[in-house]
Amino acid sequence: MDKKEIEEMASNVAAEYLLVEEDIDFVVTNVQVTKEDVGVAFVDGYVKDDKDKKMYVMIDYLDDFKVGGYGNLEDKE
Repeated sequence: MDKKEIEEMASNVAAEYLLVEEDIDFVVTNVQVTKEDVGVAFVDGYVKDDKDKKMYVMIDYLDDFKVGGYGNLEDKE
């Protein structure tokens, strides 16, 4: 997969995961893809009804796009 495909798939997985698991409507604003030896995509965004509630989702794109974790973006920095 190329970087664009990874970004798109990771965005979709992150949004669906938060909606199904946490009932959070997640709006993606940025995706950072690490080198292939790391194999992680960091998906940043916010809760749809609260732009101040910024979140991230970590996706392991080498392991079938499994969610490795998520949390408040402020906690990541």
